[in-house]
Amino acid sequence: MKKILVCAVVSLLLSCFGKITESRYYQLDYVPTPKEMLNGTAYPFTVRVRDFDIAEVYKRNNIVYRQSPYQLHFYNYEMWAVKPEYMIADILFRHLDASKIFSDVRRSIDATEPDFTVHGTVRALEEYDNQDEWYAHIAMNMNLQDNKTKKVLWSREWSYRKKVSNFEPIYVVRGLSELLELINNEAVADIDSVMASIAGNPRQVVVPEEIPVAPIEIEELPPPGEI
Repeated sequence: MKKILVCAVVSLLLSCFGKITESRYYQLDYVPTPKEMLNGTAYPFTVRVRDFDIAEVYKRNNIVYRQSPYQLHFYNYEMWAVKPEYMIADILFRHLDASKIFSDVRRSIDATEPDFTVHGTVRALEEYDNQDEWYAHIAMNMNLQDNKTKKVLWSREWSYRKKVSNFEPIYVVRGLSELLELINNEAVADIDSVMASIAGNPRQVVVPEEIPVAPIEIEELPPPGEI
C-alpha cells in the first residue's frame, strides 16, 4: 500500500512539473603545445602556479551570459564542472609544465619555497550575446613574482573575444578554451623571455615547418556600450 502511494505521488509530481531537467557540466580544455617545448633545456628555476582570483560575479559554477554591459544572467543547468578560478590555474600549470621552461612546476605549497610564483585574476569568463551573434569573452591578468625579493618581474592584461558558430553553450566553452590557449601561449613566451634575461642564456626557439599553426580570429572587446 505504501509503495503504491509513493508511486502515485511521484506520478503526480511529474504530471504537474513535467520532466526533470538534468544539469550539464563543462570544462575548459586543450592540449598544450607551446613552441618552447621544442627545446629540451629548462632554466634551473622552480615555479608555483597559485590559485587564481576571480571577480565575485563569476565566482560560481553557473556559466554566465549577458546581453548588455549592465545586466548579467546565469544559466540554471549549464554549469562549470570545476570552479573557473581553479580550472584556469590548473590549465596554466599544465601548459607551463609542457613548455619545459622551469626545472619544476608546482601547484601546491611544498616544504621548500619555489623561486617564482605565477598568479592572476580572472575578470570575465562569459558568453556575450549581441543580437544575432554570440561571443566567447575572457578577460584576465597574470603576474610573475620573484619569491626572494617579492618583486613583480612581469605582468600582463588580456581581454579577448571570439565569435562562435552555433548558439549553444558548448561552442562558447570551446571558444573560451581557444582564447585561453592563446593567452597561455603568450604568457609562456613572455615568461620565457624573463627567465632568459635572468639566466643570461636566451633560447633560440625554432618551429619546424611541418608543425601547422591553426589560425584563430581574435577580436578585442570594445568598451561597454559599443558592442
